[in-house]
Amino acid sequence: MGLASYRRTISETKRASILAAARENFLSGGYSRAAMADIARDADVSTATLYKHFASKDALFAAIVEDATTTAEIPLSTDIEGKAARDILLAIGDAYANQQFDGRMNELLRVVIAEVPTAPNLAREVYKNGVLGRYDQLIAVLNALVARGDLKPHNTGEGALHLAGMVKEFVVWPALFTPRFEKPADLAAKIEACVDAYLKIYSA
Repeated sequence: MGLASYRRTISETKRASILAAARENFLSGGYSRAAMADIARDADVSTATLYKHFASKDALFAAIVEDATTTAEIPLSTDIEGKAARDILLAIGDAYANQQFDGRMNELLRVVIAEVPTAPNLAREVYKNGVLGRYDQLIAVLNALVARGDLKPHNTGEGALHLAGMVKEFVVWPALFTPRFEKPADLAAKIEACVDAYLKIYSA
């Protein structure tokens, strides 16, 4: 391993440590109470190193949200070849559930909601990148399925809201309002029912 590769590996390791420490600080005490000095200490890095990676607490929290939304691979429109529409949508639903529970996105959303009055810009960024960004991914898949003939032509923006809205009733809303809410044992079956209901309306 060359010197440049070694430094890059060390930098990536420190960044991962910072994200892990910051996530625990934000989740345990909320956004306002989390201190950059405490996060640096828990990540075993200097404060200077922390600010080298993230210029502000807002930037650090945004990175945590981005990390949570990419912990599970979302199938994109380029990945649909040879796959049935139902299987594609089920994979997206499963990946979304993993993000919300295993990626702890629901917990992060509770932190953001609590800070809306004092940090509205943070809330807007999370909504833009963490929520609308995933809708854009889903819409791209639905457009590809329409183009392939699996789905009948429709407003895929609204269709994405219909499908995601059904899934969120089981994946997001109960978790936001119930501390320590656990993933339902029959969640896979619930997601299947949501996908089948969507396909009953929009399938070609």
